[in-house]
Amino acid sequence: MKKLFTLVIAALALASCTEAGSGDTAPARDISPFDYITLSRTACFGACPVYDITLQGDGRVTYHGGRFTKLQGQHSETYSAGRFLEVLSMLEMRGFADFDDAYTRNTCQPWATDHPTVKIELKSAAMSKNLEWYTGCRGIKERAQLEGLVNELERILDVDRFIGTPDERKPKRR
Repeated sequence: MKKLFTLVIAALALASCTEAGSGDTAPARDISPFDYITLSRTACFGACPVYDITLQGDGRVTYHGGRFTKLQGQHSETYSAGRFLEVLSMLEMRGFADFDDAYTRNTCQPWATDHPTVKIELKSAAMSKNLEWYTGCRGIKERAQLEGLVNELERILDVDRFIGTPDERKPKRR
């Protein structure tokens, strides 16, 4: 499956290229608006940002901020369609397909209480996968790789733009 995923990513990357000087600015491949990646963070005992953000294959972004975020409620943006391909490429590079589907309190020992859960859902022609990671899981060998993958995904999706800095996330006093 990993080889198929790699081949599809390579084909998508090649298909998105256009001939220099051809004047054709349209992508060579129509990215399905039904392709998407969703990243969610749940609540913790403290001031963890609670949000979900979805990037569609055509670049549409839907963000919903809950608690401890700069922007609360639903907001929309549009990124380039290439952003979705960037996400797919990064996920392939970081071995997303090889992670277990769940790293939860039920599947890891030991674990610490009151941490958020990160959920990633990917649907595309290349792959469909759900990953759930309770960040309080200790003793899992993939911990550093999971943190790196989530941090890079948040960077590509520009999550800080929506959730803000720690100072911007503080509740407003009346």
